[in-house]
Amino acid sequence: DWLITVPLQMIEFYLILAAIRKVPSGIFWRLLIGSVVMLVGGYLGEAGYINATLGFVIGMAGWIYILYEVFSGEAGKAASKSGNKALVTAFGAMRMIVTIGWAIYP
Repeated sequence: DWLITVPLQMIEFYLILAAIRKVPSGIFWRLLIGSVVMLVGGYLGEAGYINATLGFVIGMAGWIYILYEVFSGEAGKAASKSGNKALVTAFGAMRMIVTIGWAIYP
């Protein structure tokens, strides 16, 4: 299910921003690249193609990259500068899902 839900959530971050204002497509691509790195690293480690610890580290690097982008990167800055309360609330809720939800979901 991660193969579908993770990229969809990254697309949601972009679409929420794009619904309110013009945002650079680079935000979309950075979020998508972070999710691909996270998923591929985790899969390769889980399936035994690479050392499990290495797969975990690669997956974590992708996740940390995503967290950086939505909190401190261009996506996070665009959300905070939007001036739209609904956008800030939705973006904040999604941040918590990606931070807390992904941290506790195996």
